[in-house]
Amino acid sequence: MEFKEKQFDGPYEVAEVKINNEDEIFRGMLYFPPESFIKPHSLIIYLHGFPQLFTLKEIVRTYQYLLDMGYAFMVFNFRGYRYSEGKVSLEAYVSDTLQVIEFVEKMAGHNIFDLNNVNILAHDLGGYIALILCSQVKIINKLVLLSPIIDLKRHIESEDFPKVLHYINRFLPGNVRFPTNDINEFIRMTKNELSMENFQIERIIQKLQIKKLKVILGEVDKVTPTTELHNIIQKAIIIPEIAIISCMDHECAEDEEIERVTKEIVDFFKI
Repeated sequence: MEFKEKQFDGPYEVAEVKINNEDEIFRGMLYFPPESFIKPHSLIIYLHGFPQLFTLKEIVRTYQYLLDMGYAFMVFNFRGYRYSEGKVSLEAYVSDTLQVIEFVEKMAGHNIFDLNNVNILAHDLGGYIALILCSQVKIINKLVLLSPIIDLKRHIESEDFPKVLHYINRFLPGNVRFPTNDINEFIRMTKNELSMENFQIERIIQKLQIKKLKVILGEVDKVTPTTELHNIIQKAIIIPEIAIISCMDHECAEDEEIERVTKEIVDFFKI
């Protein structure tokens, strides 16, 4: 998608993306690298986490260095988040990512993207969705999972999970829209989704169709402990690169941690 009159954010051409999925619109932003990089562009698609605290523009600013490396960068809100329509569900997550891939393929037909270099950077719950997507499509070249949620079932069944949802509803109004006002009903619905074969992590990682996979995880991550990561990811059909960031928890908090994570991402995505 390009405006008839190009819009710029500093040196980067930027376009708003609106995708209709089941008569609901989810929204995103597409940034292009500086004009010195010629089309078709390599692309990185960013999949956000739960409950998605940062604006799309803040996410772009965090990963601006990828634009300077020559990548186009696409970020969007799944349905049920912020300015996107609809309600949150695993089915909606996966359906939205499939629609994004269809959009990318159409853009590639107009010589905008290089289909040989379409990649994903996924954070938190976005990592789980990225794995599902990459078990269903062959288009993804490289995948980075940053502090991913690997065992979603364990979190859903946790006694603390209802408290998390109540907190989101109370203190983050508008960030997430659940398909029912009954949190227990939402949990039951999600458990039912996780019982489906296409959402089971043990089956997903044995069907990955990507060329390269990298996992970046904090040494003291309490959401996805390193032991849990190794127990699950070792069953993947491809051998992943694993980078453990010393002293880091689930989020990058210190400048040194941010620098380490940035270096790991840059090294992996070097063209």
